[in-house]
Amino acid sequence: MEAVRPLIPLLADEAARTDAERRLTTASVTALRQSGLFRLGTPAAYGGHGADVRTAVEVCEELAHGCAASSWIVAIAYGGNLFASQLPDAERATLWKDDPDTFVCGTANPSGTARRTDDGWTLSGRWPWISGIHHAPWTLLGFTWTDDEGGGPERGMALVPTSALTVDDVWHMAGMRGTGSNVAVVEEVYVPDSRVISLTDMASGSYRRRHPDEPRITFHLSINLPLVATAVGIAAATLDRVVKTAAEGKRAVSPLYHLVAEAPSHQLNVADAAVLIDTARLHLLRAADEVDAEARAGHRPALADRARLRMDAAHAMRCARQAVSLLLDTAGAGSFADGSDLQRAWRDIETASRHAALSVQTSKEIYGRALLGAELPPSPVI
Repeated sequence: MEAVRPLIPLLADEAARTDAERRLTTASVTALRQSGLFRLGTPAAYGGHGADVRTAVEVCEELAHGCAASSWIVAIAYGGNLFASQLPDAERATLWKDDPDTFVCGTANPSGTARRTDDGWTLSGRWPWISGIHHAPWTLLGFTWTDDEGGGPERGMALVPTSALTVDDVWHMAGMRGTGSNVAVVEEVYVPDSRVISLTDMASGSYRRRHPDEPRITFHLSINLPLVATAVGIAAATLDRVVKTAAEGKRAVSPLYHLVAEAPSHQLNVADAAVLIDTARLHLLRAADEVDAEARAGHRPALADRARLRMDAAHAMRCARQAVSLLLDTAGAGSFADGSDLQRAWRDIETASRHAALSVQTSKEIYGRALLGAELPPSPVI
C-alpha cells in the first residue's frame, strides 16, 4: 500500500489518455511495474510478493482512485500469475527467473479448438475478451477436452507467449476502455502439456502438492475478488469527488435551498451511497479473509461457502454500482459531460459490473440452490 498511494496522482493524470487510447499508457505501465504491482501474484520463490487476496483487494481498491483501468489490469496480473503459479517449476522459472515483474493475462472461458498433438495441444481460434493483452508477455487461453475415459468435457487453460498471438483490436466499449480487452487470434499454436492447467486439478488441490509451501488457489474466488475491488474503488472515489464539490459550496438548483449540502434530499442520497460502499467493502473483505484462511490451510471452501462467497462478490459489485448511481443524482446532469471524471466513473462501473463471472443473477441462483439443498452441477467453476 505504501507503493500504491504515491502512484494515484500519476494514474489520475493518465486516466483520460488511457481511456482515449483504449489501453494503459506507457507512463502508467512503467509506474505500475517499477512499483512492483505486477508481481503481486508472483510466487515469493521467484522474487514476487506472493500476496494474499486481502492485500490484492486493498491494492486494487486504492488504485481505482487514480485509474480504474490500471486497477483492473493489476487485478488481472494478480489472477493470471496465481494461475501460472500452478505450473511445474521448470515452467515457472521460464516465466519469472529473470523477471519477477512478468505477468500473465488470459481467459478461463473455453473458446477456439484444441487438437491433441504429441505431448500437448495445438490451438486455433479466437479468444475474447482478454484484459491487459497489450502489456502481458504471456496469455492463458481456456479450452476443453475429453478425458481418457471418455468423460468430460474437461476444462483448462493453455499458457502461450503473447508474441505467438495476433490481437484483434475490437475493444470499442462504453466503459473500461483502458483495459484494452481485445480478442486473441491463434493459428495452429502448439502448447506442451507442461503449460496446461486443468481446472479440475486446481479445484481438487492436486497442484498444491507441487508447491506445498504456497497457499492453495480457490478458483475462481481468488482471482475475481480483486476485480470487485476495482468497482468498490470507483464508487469510493466518486463519493470523495461529489462530497468535496458539495462541501466547497456547490449551488443547488432547487428553489428550496441555496446550497446542495443544505438539502436533506442530497444529504440522504450521499449517506445512502456511503453505506452502500461500506456494505460492498465489508462483504468483499470478509470474502477475501475467508478465502485466504482456507488457502493457507490448504483447503477448498465447502460448496455452500463457495456459493455464499460468490454471492458476496456479486453483491459487493452491485452495491458499488448503486452507490455511483445515487451519487450522480446529487452531482447532476453536468456529470455526464464528455471529459468529466464522473462520466468516466459511470461508464467504467456500468461496464465492469456486468462481468459475466460476477453476475448477480447467476450468483443468486447458485446461492439459493445451495441454501435449499438443490442439486448443483459438479463443475470446477462453482
